[in-house]
Amino acid sequence: MIRVFFAALLGAGLLTVAVSSCTMMPGQREICANNIDDDMNGLVDCADPDCKGKSECFVDAGFFGTCAKCGQGCSRQEQCLQTSFTNDQPLPLCLGARCTSLSKAISVNLTLNAAAYMGLSPAPRSIVTRFISKTAIDGSEVTCSTIEAAAPGRTQAAVRQLEDTGRFQYLGFDSRTVMGTPGQDVRINFIPVQTGSQFLIWFEYWYGPIDGVTRFPTQNRAGFECFDGPAIGQSWPPLTPVDDCPAPGQDAGGTMCRSFTLTATRGPQ
Repeated sequence: MIRVFFAALLGAGLLTVAVSSCTMMPGQREICANNIDDDMNGLVDCADPDCKGKSECFVDAGFFGTCAKCGQGCSRQEQCLQTSFTNDQPLPLCLGARCTSLSKAISVNLTLNAAAYMGLSPAPRSIVTRFISKTAIDGSEVTCSTIEAAAPGRTQAAVRQLEDTGRFQYLGFDSRTVMGTPGQDVRINFIPVQTGSQFLIWFEYWYGPIDGVTRFPTQNRAGFECFDGPAIGQSWPPLTPVDDCPAPGQDAGGTMCRSFTLTATRGPQ
């Protein structure tokens, strides 16, 4: 009689297990805002790939990173900025028509050998440095020739011509007033960029100082330079967190500060 009793309990237990294992229907997908692992794959809500791009995940950015507009729709990078190209760090990107920020913000140093501008009068007063992705918003390839074709203007009215196209994505943007004799090396320290790879570096020299409000240069453009790698046929090594150049007063720790040394060859245009 005792054996029959335990057999009945065992049967009931097996029946319970069988029922609980059937609570997830075949093909069940994650429900993105109920704090439950619906498809039992160990990933809850916005951490689950099923929720990628879902509106429920825009609040905490989901798979789009951390920025004020992460997850919102976009057709150009500028739509993803919270303030401006000079203030947002890291710069959010427009990827797959959604604002995304998955990279870290770092600073790098750069020295430009400007001997090609020797004797230029008047002397340029400002320089703009853009780290531009080699992939455009529409997925097409970006080269130095692509940038040059999009930036033919040299007057004050053309100061935002690259930004106005909406075609390009920046890993970094820096504008500052420079002083010195034309032809001397130009040292630009602590340029804000984001980690990443496959980029080119585009410089523009301008005769006027940087506008304090827009942070873009004034007057006419003296010239431009483009560098798509350390040598012909080579790409720049990826920017990583260990490349960060600490600001004065910060502990450098074990960092290997990234410094670019470039030589201008085009001269005034």
